[in-house]
Amino acid sequence: MRYPAEHKAETHASIVAAASRIFRERGAEANGIGSVMKELGLTKGGFYRHFKSRDQLYAEAVIQAFVQMGDAMVAAAEAAPPGRQLQALIERYLSVEHLKSPGAGCVIATLGSDIARQSPALRKQIARSMQAYRERLLPYMPGSTMEEKTAAYAILYPSMVGVMVAARSVVDKAYQEQMLARAREHFVRAWSAPE
Repeated sequence: MRYPAEHKAETHASIVAAASRIFRERGAEANGIGSVMKELGLTKGGFYRHFKSRDQLYAEAVIQAFVQMGDAMVAAAEAAPPGRQLQALIERYLSVEHLKSPGAGCVIATLGSDIARQSPALRKQIARSMQAYRERLLPYMPGSTMEEKTAAYAILYPSMVGVMVAARSVVDKAYQEQMLARAREHFVRAWSAPE
Protein backbone atom coordinates (compact mmCIF):
# COMPACT_ATOMS: atom_id res chain seq x y z
CA MET A 1 0.00 0.00 0.00
CA ARG A 2 1.38 3.40 -0.99
CA TYR A 3 0.94 6.29 1.39
CA PRO A 4 0.69 9.96 0.40
CA ALA A 5 3.89 12.02 0.65
CA GLU A 6 2.45 13.93 3.62
CA HIS A 7 2.03 10.67 5.54
CA LYS A 8 5.62 9.69 4.83
CA ALA A 9 6.85 13.12 5.95
CA GLU A 10 4.77 12.92 9.15
CA THR A 11 6.05 9.42 9.90
CA HIS A 12 9.64 10.54 9.27
CA ALA A 13 9.17 13.49 11.66
CA SER A 14 7.60 11.19 14.28
CA ILE A 15 10.54 8.79 14.07
CA VAL A 16 13.05 11.64 14.46
CA ALA A 17 11.14 13.12 17.42
CA ALA A 18 10.91 9.75 19.16
CA ALA A 19 14.59 8.99 18.53
CA SER A 20 15.62 12.40 19.81
CA ARG A 21 13.75 11.83 23.06
CA ILE A 22 14.63 8.13 23.48
CA PHE A 23 18.35 8.62 22.78
CA ARG A 24 18.54 11.44 25.35
CA GLU A 25 16.50 9.52 27.94
CA ARG A 26 18.02 6.07 27.60
CA GLY A 27 21.17 6.36 25.47
CA ALA A 28 21.67 5.77 21.78
CA GLU A 29 23.75 2.60 21.87
CA ALA A 30 21.31 0.42 23.78
CA ASN A 31 18.25 1.97 22.15
CA GLY A 32 18.69 1.81 18.43
CA ILE A 33 16.41 1.61 15.45
CA GLY A 34 14.36 -1.29 16.86
CA SER A 35 13.50 0.54 20.10
CA VAL A 36 12.45 3.68 18.29
CA MET A 37 10.30 1.90 15.72
CA LYS A 38 8.69 -0.37 18.33
CA GLU A 39 7.69 2.60 20.47
CA LEU A 40 5.89 4.10 17.47
CA GLY A 41 4.24 0.81 16.57
CA LEU A 42 6.25 0.56 13.35
CA THR A 43 8.35 -2.30 12.02
CA LYS A 44 12.12 -2.19 12.01
CA GLY A 45 12.00 -3.01 8.29
CA GLY A 46 9.98 0.15 7.65
CA PHE A 47 12.87 2.23 8.96
CA TYR A 48 14.71 2.06 5.64
CA ARG A 49 11.80 3.68 3.81
CA HIS A 50 12.64 6.83 5.77
CA PHE A 51 16.40 6.72 6.41
CA LYS A 52 19.45 5.53 4.51
CA SER A 53 21.19 4.47 7.70
CA ARG A 54 21.22 4.53 11.48
CA ASP A 55 23.68 7.45 11.23
CA GLN A 56 21.13 9.53 9.35
CA LEU A 57 18.56 9.01 12.11
CA TYR A 58 21.15 9.70 14.79
CA ALA A 59 22.20 12.97 13.14
CA GLU A 60 18.63 14.13 12.63
CA ALA A 61 17.71 13.23 16.22
CA VAL A 62 20.68 15.15 17.65
CA ILE A 63 20.03 18.13 15.38
CA GLN A 64 16.41 18.21 16.54
CA ALA A 65 17.59 18.08 20.16
CA PHE A 66 19.78 21.16 19.63
CA VAL A 67 16.87 23.02 18.02
CA GLN A 68 14.51 22.04 20.85
CA MET A 69 16.90 23.09 23.59
CA GLY A 70 17.78 26.26 21.70
CA ASP A 71 14.08 27.15 21.48
CA ALA A 72 13.67 26.62 25.24
CA MET A 73 16.76 28.64 26.11
CA VAL A 74 15.89 31.55 23.81
CA ALA A 75 12.31 31.58 25.14
CA ALA A 76 13.65 31.80 28.71
CA ALA A 77 15.97 34.68 27.78
CA GLU A 78 13.30 36.55 25.84
CA ALA A 79 10.83 36.25 28.74
CA ALA A 80 13.36 37.72 31.18
CA PRO A 81 13.43 41.39 32.16
CA PRO A 82 16.04 43.51 30.36
CA GLY A 83 19.52 42.84 31.70
CA ARG A 84 18.49 39.46 33.15
CA GLN A 85 18.60 37.33 30.00
CA LEU A 86 21.82 35.50 30.88
CA GLN A 87 20.57 34.89 34.40
CA ALA A 88 17.42 33.37 32.89
CA LEU A 89 19.53 31.10 30.65
CA ILE A 90 21.58 29.90 33.60
CA GLU A 91 18.49 29.34 35.74
CA ARG A 92 16.71 27.50 32.91
CA TYR A 93 19.66 25.23 32.16
CA LEU A 94 20.45 24.42 35.79
CA SER A 95 16.82 23.89 36.77
CA VAL A 96 15.29 20.88 38.48
CA GLU A 97 12.88 20.71 35.53
CA HIS A 98 15.83 20.23 33.14
CA LEU A 99 17.41 17.71 35.51
CA LYS A 100 14.25 15.59 35.52
CA SER A 101 13.58 15.86 31.78
CA PRO A 102 16.64 14.54 29.95
CA GLY A 103 14.51 13.52 26.96
CA ALA A 104 13.65 17.16 26.30
CA GLY A 105 16.92 18.65 27.50
CA CYS A 106 20.48 19.32 26.49
CA VAL A 107 21.82 16.68 24.14
CA ILE A 108 25.44 17.29 25.18
CA ALA A 109 24.55 16.57 28.82
CA THR A 110 22.98 13.25 27.80
CA LEU A 111 24.89 12.11 24.70
CA GLY A 112 28.12 14.13 24.73
CA SER A 113 30.44 11.16 25.25
CA ASP A 114 28.45 9.10 22.73
CA ILE A 115 28.71 11.85 20.10
CA ALA A 116 32.47 11.93 20.63
CA ARG A 117 32.67 8.25 19.61
CA GLN A 118 30.83 8.70 16.30
CA SER A 119 32.53 8.82 12.91
CA PRO A 120 34.26 12.06 11.90
CA ALA A 121 31.67 12.62 9.15
CA LEU A 122 28.79 12.29 11.61
CA ARG A 123 30.52 14.51 14.18
CA LYS A 124 31.04 17.21 11.52
CA GLN A 125 27.33 17.13 10.74
CA ILE A 126 26.45 17.39 14.43
CA ALA A 127 29.04 20.14 14.93
CA ARG A 128 27.10 22.36 12.51
CA SER A 129 23.97 22.07 14.66
CA MET A 130 26.04 22.64 17.80
CA GLN A 131 27.41 25.81 16.23
CA ALA A 132 23.90 26.97 15.27
CA TYR A 133 22.83 26.42 18.90
CA ARG A 134 25.78 28.48 20.11
CA GLU A 135 24.96 31.27 17.64
CA ARG A 136 21.43 31.46 19.06
CA LEU A 137 22.76 31.92 22.60
CA LEU A 138 25.66 34.29 21.87
CA PRO A 139 23.54 37.45 21.98
CA TYR A 140 22.88 36.77 25.67
CA MET A 141 26.51 36.14 26.64
CA PRO A 142 28.57 38.78 28.42
CA GLY A 143 31.09 40.74 26.42
CA SER A 144 31.18 43.75 24.14
CA THR A 145 32.57 41.95 21.09
CA MET A 146 31.60 38.71 19.38
CA GLU A 147 35.02 37.32 20.32
CA GLU A 148 34.38 38.04 24.01
CA LYS A 149 30.88 36.55 23.84
CA THR A 150 32.21 33.42 22.11
CA ALA A 151 34.93 33.06 24.75
CA ALA A 152 32.36 33.42 27.55
CA TYR A 153 30.11 30.79 25.96
CA ALA A 154 33.07 28.41 25.55
CA ILE A 155 33.56 28.45 29.32
CA LEU A 156 30.03 28.86 30.69
CA TYR A 157 28.14 26.33 28.55
CA PRO A 158 30.51 23.35 29.08
CA SER A 159 30.62 24.21 32.80
CA MET A 160 26.84 24.02 33.05
CA VAL A 161 26.85 20.76 31.06
CA GLY A 162 29.30 19.30 33.55
CA VAL A 163 27.14 20.30 36.50
CA MET A 164 24.07 18.73 34.87
CA VAL A 165 25.92 15.47 34.12
CA ALA A 166 27.26 15.31 37.68
CA ALA A 167 23.84 16.05 39.21
CA ARG A 168 22.18 13.34 37.13
CA SER A 169 24.77 10.81 38.26
CA VAL A 170 23.91 11.36 41.93
CA VAL A 171 21.20 9.17 43.47
CA ASP A 172 20.29 11.48 46.37
CA LYS A 173 17.60 13.86 45.02
CA ALA A 174 18.18 16.45 47.73
CA TYR A 175 21.88 16.54 46.91
CA GLN A 176 21.11 16.83 43.18
CA GLU A 177 18.97 19.88 43.83
CA GLN A 178 21.61 21.32 46.15
CA MET A 179 24.27 20.93 43.45
CA LEU A 180 22.08 22.74 40.93
CA ALA A 181 21.17 25.53 43.36
CA ARG A 182 24.80 26.16 44.29
CA ALA A 183 25.89 26.13 40.65
CA ARG A 184 23.06 28.50 39.65
CA GLU A 185 24.00 30.88 42.44
CA HIS A 186 27.68 30.76 41.50
CA PHE A 187 27.18 31.21 37.76
CA VAL A 188 24.63 33.99 38.17
CA ARG A 189 26.94 35.84 40.56
CA ALA A 190 30.04 35.29 38.39
CA TRP A 191 28.53 35.79 34.93
CA SER A 192 25.35 37.79 35.02
CA ALA A 193 25.45 40.12 38.00
CA PRO A 194 23.84 43.42 37.01
CA GLU A 195 26.26 46.25 36.36
